[in-house]
Amino acid sequence: MLNIFKLDRRYAVFDEKTYSRLIKLLQTMTTYTMDAPEKSKIVDYYYDTSSGILEQNELLLRKRVTGRSAELKIKRRYFSEEHMYSDSLREHEREKEISPRDSLSKHYFFLNNALNSMFSNNLQFDPDKLFEQMRVIMVLDIKQESRKLYGYGGLKVEVRHEAIKIENRKTGRKNKTELIQFRLLSNEETLPIFDDFISRVEKHCKEIFYTKDSKFEIAYRMTKPLPSKEEQKKRNEELLKLKRQQEANENVKTK
Repeated sequence: MLNIFKLDRRYAVFDEKTYSRLIKLLQTMTTYTMDAPEKSKIVDYYYDTSSGILEQNELLLRKRVTGRSAELKIKRRYFSEEHMYSDSLREHEREKEISPRDSLSKHYFFLNNALNSMFSNNLQFDPDKLFEQMRVIMVLDIKQESRKLYGYGGLKVEVRHEAIKIENRKTGRKNKTELIQFRLLSNEETLPIFDDFISRVEKHCKEIFYTKDSKFEIAYRMTKPLPSKEEQKKRNEELLKLKRQQEANENVKTK
């Protein structure tokens, strides 16, 4: 199985103007042509209990609403790169098309069956009435713009931009970010041409930063609880101690 990270490249951006500068750059590359942009809006709702049972068991429950359609998905939450897009991951996710206005309660039967079918051993928690305790813990409001890019040798790439507003209802924090994604749509034989395209983009656009994190992991990290006064004090003391050690080492070198 081909590594998904070779077919799908995701980047964080420097500022709000990075995407428009990237598009202008691509338009100057005469070996490529692009379609007009297609725009859509996506809202992702992530659920958990107040005690964080799903998080503790490395699970994600998401409802994704795209226009008039929606999808409910439960899956394992992997942190290691080799599992994120592997067959192992695919074996541990279940999804179902639903109505955008459906409440979670309408799909308790599906969720219970999905959870039991994902684990061959006994669960480390009691699934009885688990989904009745669920509440929305994270909302990602995503404005998406995508274009098709065509190049020599039959190359076809989706260029996607996502402006994401993040609301972490568990921590009460909000934030926003932008991501740019290049996805190979043509056959795997065009992978060397895709690699060349990526190299050219990275060479001429220094304002994008490659990441393997999922949107949820990025949002989760950006809206973590702020450190308490005691935690901040301890962190400052550790930094001060480290600085003194570095200064002492420098003094030793200069003698």
